[in-house]
Amino acid sequence: MTVDEGRRYVLVAALPIGLMRLLHDGPTAQALRLLAVFATAAAACYGLARYVTRPLAILRGATRALARGDLAVRVGSTVGHGTDEFTELGRDFDRMAERLDALVTAERRLLRDISHELRSPLARLNVALGLGRQRAGDDQAALDRIEREAERLNSLIGQLLMLARMESGVATVVREPIDLVAIVHDVVEDAAFEAKSRGRAVEITETCDARVSGDPELLHSAVENVVRNAVRHTREGTAVEVSMGRAGAARVWIRVRDHGGGVPEEALPNIFQPFYRVGDARERGTGGVGLGLTIVHRTIRLHDGTVRAVNVPGGGGLVVELTLPALPA
Repeated sequence: MTVDEGRRYVLVAALPIGLMRLLHDGPTAQALRLLAVFATAAAACYGLARYVTRPLAILRGATRALARGDLAVRVGSTVGHGTDEFTELGRDFDRMAERLDALVTAERRLLRDISHELRSPLARLNVALGLGRQRAGDDQAALDRIEREAERLNSLIGQLLMLARMESGVATVVREPIDLVAIVHDVVEDAAFEAKSRGRAVEITETCDARVSGDPELLHSAVENVVRNAVRHTREGTAVEVSMGRAGAARVWIRVRDHGGGVPEEALPNIFQPFYRVGDARERGTGGVGLGLTIVHRTIRLHDGTVRAVNVPGGGGLVVELTLPALPA
């Protein structure tokens, strides 16, 4: 230590010989050495764990994103560098994701192109049908059958085009405040009229005031698809039950229950997939081609909502639930 006058002082401290021996050879020294070994091992284990778990966490996140439908997800070099196993696994994942993306894109393009190409011959068929009616006189039965099939085909093409727009991201939601209760009442009124001719009924069992932000036509179509699907599958003499309620302050749900045979549990995850129908649902008498619930699923997702289907215990039918974000009251 140097003071202002320029003089320097040195402080020397001496430890007792007994204390020095204790630190060097005693139990304390051994404990300190063991502690140092454990600390070094812990640091090495932590580094190794980070080396292993970080790439796994990245891959887990990427696989979950891919499972949610994000076909653009890639891991690149984020899981490692060089030629280690994690790097190779990351490259394999990226190749798989690229292949899936290409296959799905090609499928969507084919779906869209076929739908557009079918519109022209269908239009010509309708023109020919009109000319045929003028010449058929009283024999209209065959032409009526042709007209029904043409209408069915036209409906299928419309659904295919809608699905293609949703899958490709072209479909946009024109958001505006919507009275969801009004949509439900409108759908139920129309469906009840048609269900009556089949010996069935449609009724609202519970309702609540709810407004959502979204496209009124898309949401109307989604609710209508679910209700009409329930009418097709409920047993004769039973009623389709439509109810509404709140899931907290921020969300509103619509539940549609039929009294049919339900859906096998193993098939429930698939009923929202395109063209999927369950067993005897493939009979022409039930109507539909397996696209209605798919469009419902895509529509509700476009509105930041969720869709789920559950069987009523005891074979009491199927419940389809739509959940949407609610506007503040």
